[in-house]
Amino acid sequence: MKKLIWLTTLLILFIVFFVPAFLALGIKLIPNGDQPGYRPDQRLSIYGKRDVTQKFISSAGNLSAIGTSVRNPNLKNKKDIVLSLYNEKMEMVRTVTINGQNVEDGNFIKFIFDPILDSTNKTYFFSLGSPDAGPEETIEVFVSQNMPVWIEQYVYDDKSYQGGLPIVLYFKPVSKVTVIKSIYLDLFSRLLNTPSR
Repeated sequence: MKKLIWLTTLLILFIVFFVPAFLALGIKLIPNGDQPGYRPDQRLSIYGKRDVTQKFISSAGNLSAIGTSVRNPNLKNKKDIVLSLYNEKMEMVRTVTINGQNVEDGNFIKFIFDPILDSTNKTYFFSLGSPDAGPEETIEVFVSQNMPVWIEQYVYDDKSYQGGLPIVLYFKPVSKVTVIKSIYLDLFSRLLNTPSR
């Protein structure tokens, strides 16, 4: 009986302390948090020359992707959807193209690009459009005026507005060791801060 208890204890310790490190080896992108909230009825139509430009500040280095929710009503858009990323001087630094036929209505889409190593605390702009789409092939993105401070403003139909798209930034880990270390620090801080009842 004691041997079974020891084996069970060792198995639990192994799962708690070694499995997270093993799973961390597969992590390729780290999000900067959860997607900000938005109202489903506040959205912008994008097609042809009608696009949206979003200003934001990157919180870390190795900026590698931008994710947001995109509507493709009735899956009518089968044209290219293009995200162009610009630095503060409005010089294009990255561009990503996906096809609308791969975008289901309401999907959260990640636009993945080569990492920008020195992106920490830098201001960027991205434009999101579907230049070959007509009015009947529109895609829609959500917007809100209540965004975190790093999502600053957006431009739509040549007008600037406060707030913006509910985006999530993704960063490539500097190293697997850093990821594993942050997982264990978070794990131990949660164990040590467990409220007593």
